[in-house]
Amino acid sequence: MIVAAIAFPVIFIFTGAVVDARARAREAPFRAVLGNARFESLMEGEGGVPHYLGASLLAPDFTLPAQNGGQWTLSDHRGKVIVMNFWTVTCRPCIQEMPTIELLAEIVEPWGDVEVVAVSTDRSWAEVETIIPRTTRITSLLDDDRGVVNGMFGTKLFPETWIIDADGVVRFRYDGALDWSDPVALDLIRAYR
Repeated sequence: MIVAAIAFPVIFIFTGAVVDARARAREAPFRAVLGNARFESLMEGEGGVPHYLGASLLAPDFTLPAQNGGQWTLSDHRGKVIVMNFWTVTCRPCIQEMPTIELLAEIVEPWGDVEVVAVSTDRSWAEVETIIPRTTRITSLLDDDRGVVNGMFGTKLFPETWIIDADGVVRFRYDGALDWSDPVALDLIRAYR
């Protein structure tokens, strides 16, 4: 009887600790990237800049010309997590961040369910190719009139990176440059696979 009286509360406390530890483990990459204060405010429903974290915003569908030829349409890539970076050659942080975007594309290529997309708002492929060569693993798109980047996604400052889940739902937006090849960023992307 005494054993049962002691065992039940211990089991209850232990189970609660395990559940709490799992929740904290899932939150860790977000807290590391966003900071605790911004993570908490996003979890309380505060939107705005910087950043976004959620599960209710469907990414607008669009079609843009691809660097390798042809057209690329977002909805054609349902079933994959899309890491989409908005950038321009006139943005120094974008240029500094781009090697980590390229490395990210190399890292996730074997995963098969993540695609890295860079959407440039420059005027021509000649400008884009000063930074992203045709041989890249990144899916490179051109939005020369900014109709998608500014008009549909509302981006005003660069770089800005969006993570869209396999169902087309925007899960995360990071405003500013980040090392996307960092293990914490990779954990963040893994959270949506």
